[in-house]
Amino acid sequence: MSVNINKIKFDDGYAKKYDKRIVIDRVYVSIQCPFLFSVLGNGFNKDIYENVRKNYPQFVQRITEKKNGGKTGDFHFRIPVEVWEDGKLESNLQGEEIASISISFRQPHVARGYFNMNRLYMSEHGLNPYNSSYRDDNVLPISIREDENNTLLKEYSRLFINRIDEYKREYYYYLKELFGIDIEKLKRDLDRVKMTYDKLIEVSVQSAEVCVEWLNCESLQFNYITEARKNNYLKVYGDLTQTEYYTSPKKGNKVQFKRYQKGAGINRHEFTWHSELSRQWIVEDIQYLPLSIFEGVNESYAHFGFDFETMRPLKLSGESVLQDYADWWRLPLDYVKTVLYGKSYVLKFDRNSKGVRERLKSKALIVPLEKELGGKRGLWRWSDTVQKIRLSLQGCYVCPVCNSVMRYDETKHRHVCEHCGRVDDHSIWQLGDDQLEEEYGNNSQQ
Repeated sequence: MSVNINKIKFDDGYAKKYDKRIVIDRVYVSIQCPFLFSVLGNGFNKDIYENVRKNYPQFVQRITEKKNGGKTGDFHFRIPVEVWEDGKLESNLQGEEIASISISFRQPHVARGYFNMNRLYMSEHGLNPYNSSYRDDNVLPISIREDENNTLLKEYSRLFINRIDEYKREYYYYLKELFGIDIEKLKRDLDRVKMTYDKLIEVSVQSAEVCVEWLNCESLQFNYITEARKNNYLKVYGDLTQTEYYTSPKKGNKVQFKRYQKGAGINRHEFTWHSELSRQWIVEDIQYLPLSIFEGVNESYAHFGFDFETMRPLKLSGESVLQDYADWWRLPLDYVKTVLYGKSYVLKFDRNSKGVRERLKSKALIVPLEKELGGKRGLWRWSDTVQKIRLSLQGCYVCPVCNSVMRYDETKHRHVCEHCGRVDDHSIWQLGDDQLEEEYGNNSQQ
């Protein structure tokens, strides 16, 4: 059934149950010194290439790009210029790189830059995503909120401007140290003009991902977007995010829109701006940039037929939330009730329930029970992921009768509405047995 969001009436307190924040995600830039085009020509610097390949092969990369209607490949000197400082992060997380630069061995040595603003923000603010954010280094912890002064977006803007300045410094350094080109001296010798490197180097945004992250929200609450775009969207299965790509209603448009569940309670709406559009909204002006990004988000939503100012996530009943997880995990609703709220103990499966074990195991919902807790072959417990999801859903289980938030009674395994008295009893959903639970409890207290 199609839902018209503009006809939905929300109570006055509903806005307090969710929040949203705008963040910059991944950014790709080009870096060049314009006057070198007329000075150096288009030759390939073979001597420097062979020297780097011999001594630092890990920094040589062949990059393919579109050019003159076709594709061409060239060798670049590619090196990370900013990484996580915490060794634990580098050993436990993939993609510890925050920013990198790739400089072509072909004259005039045009470079590319890539940086991840979420990683940059967390690094600058001492956040450890391995502990604070679903073990994901590309999303802020759900506890970080935007305020009425747009402080978060302003901080992202400041970090963006700083990274652009750093690229100019890094590009100048590698041109001089690796290729033997001192652009300040060369400009002074050619034109008898004294200019600093930051005035000689241009950094141009090629594409940028800007995300609106709706907090305390699940994918099901934005299904009306899917309904509205049902003639031109693609849903990707096979992972927990179930990403939906919405194709542009206009040909040649440089905005891409996709929506996915980044983590429990974080529904991400990601816009990718390309070419001139990215440079139109991502500007090197610290005062104007937050306003420009906000306007870009407004126009991007409008392009796909939505009004950012009036957009709201749909209100869900408790069972609607569970159904969303059932779709997410591709498990029956009864299984999900057991996982999240049921009377579930230390788990042991027999021949008849082997299939249940394999399904839960494949979704990383169960792990072997540790030996120090009384674990032995065949005993399982709920994973830490399940525990985090249970916590994140507190305050999201809404009474279908009066729309009040229901309280979960952990001892009786049920949700209780203290406003109208409705009870949702989950104790009928059970795995394990009382004896195993008692043994587990005794071991965990020792």
